[in-house]
Amino acid sequence: MTGSTLRMLLALCLGPALAIGIRDAGAQAPLSNRRSAECVSEARPDRLQGLSPEGDLILASGPSARLSGIRLPDAPPHREQALSWLRARIGQPALVQGPDRRDRWNRVAIRIRSSGEAPALDWAHGLVEAGLALVDAGPDGVFCQPELLALEATARERRLGVWADDRYKPLDVNQSERLRERIGSFVLVEGRIRSIGERRQRTYLNFGGLWAEDFTIIIPRTTWKQMSDRGLGLDALKGRRIRARGILQSWQGTAFSIVIPDMIEPLESGRLPR
Repeated sequence: MTGSTLRMLLALCLGPALAIGIRDAGAQAPLSNRRSAECVSEARPDRLQGLSPEGDLILASGPSARLSGIRLPDAPPHREQALSWLRARIGQPALVQGPDRRDRWNRVAIRIRSSGEAPALDWAHGLVEAGLALVDAGPDGVFCQPELLALEATARERRLGVWADDRYKPLDVNQSERLRERIGSFVLVEGRIRSIGERRQRTYLNFGGLWAEDFTIIIPRTTWKQMSDRGLGLDALKGRRIRARGILQSWQGTAFSIVIPDMIEPLESGRLPR
């Protein structure tokens, strides 16, 4: 399937959702309903006026923004290529979608589609498809674009953009020295879950038996509950080979936290439950 065909199919699937307004899901609504309220909102016309020195989007409507569900590369030349991709769309008519909730840098997380193209191009899709962005829903709280993972996988297979650079390729969890070199960076890791430790406040996915050296994924209680409710608990994960992504920290070896279940992907036959 070509990239343009895939974009067309995605646009056909996502287009109707952009016209649906947000409904109050209520504090006691099921998780699926609350997620729908976060992900489905009315699209509004806007334009990109420019980019901040940090690479944030400056919209004609006023607020600074970032594209939800993705992370731009952190090093040249790929970061400059991603920013050039965005600058090429300054002044073009667009549809913007997302809640008016600011992060600590006073930015809103949004989706943007070009409204002057047919089919309309979702900017996050375009960047990921070109290998100029990595999928990262961690800052968003919910993941509204699971199709981004498929687009990223295709770009990675084709070695486009960042995926031709060893810096961005997934790291094996057994390469402890390479992992320590990347502490503080957003990384993809791959490996087999050796054991799972369920505690009251968090769950630990362990990839080795040496706690002071090996890699661990830390999952908060609320996220582990979501995963278990979706059939993605202990029995589904133990012994599985997976790919995960996050900001690497120094913690009894190396570790990162995952708050979005979709940031864990299977690497063997069969799909993890959604």
